[in-house]
Amino acid sequence: MKNVLTSEYKMSYFMPPIAPIKNEHGQTITPATLIPFCDVSANQIYQMITCSEKLKILTEQVRGAADIRTAKASRLPYVTPCGIFTRRNSKCFVLPSGLAIVDIDHMDSYQEAVELRYALFNDPFLRPVLTFISPSGRGVKAFVPYCATSQDDKVKCVTENMIWAMQYVELTYGSKAEILANTPTKGVDISGKDIVRACFLSHDPEALFRKL
Repeated sequence: MKNVLTSEYKMSYFMPPIAPIKNEHGQTITPATLIPFCDVSANQIYQMITCSEKLKILTEQVRGAADIRTAKASRLPYVTPCGIFTRRNSKCFVLPSGLAIVDIDHMDSYQEAVELRYALFNDPFLRPVLTFISPSGRGVKAFVPYCATSQDDKVKCVTENMIWAMQYVELTYGSKAEILANTPTKGVDISGKDIVRACFLSHDPEALFRKL
């Protein structure tokens, strides 16, 4: 998968929460964030993941929570790696980033996630721009570049490359992550191939970034 011709890999950055926060009576006390806070580059994301003290504290809070899924949805900022949007909706797609997102979760240990982070980053076909440990501490997120031309159907191009990247990782690293086993809770997260798919950010001081 060749690198798209860009030095930025721009995407939308959103503040939490990704879903409405409700009280014990089911009333919404904090609505979901649907409008991006700003646009950011892959390099800015890398700097935030490795250096932000605030993100470090939030990540620790999420990993220590009884319900990690709910905690990350309410506390962590997130991005749309596939590109820039005016609103968190696939119909509001403005510009592709040149990146596809691959998300592997539910590993057996933090160390296993660390090993996979390096394996994915060093893969000669994927050559991710960025790989980092997920908010749970048991998964890896990879931003994979692809080659596109101005004549391509942008939405179709992004979707096809995301599917390619997911299938490649599934086949190549299946034995390590038990992706091919009948264990739907472990391995490549293929639940969302929509271009507006969100990626929660988490502190990882040893995240890997490929400088152009």
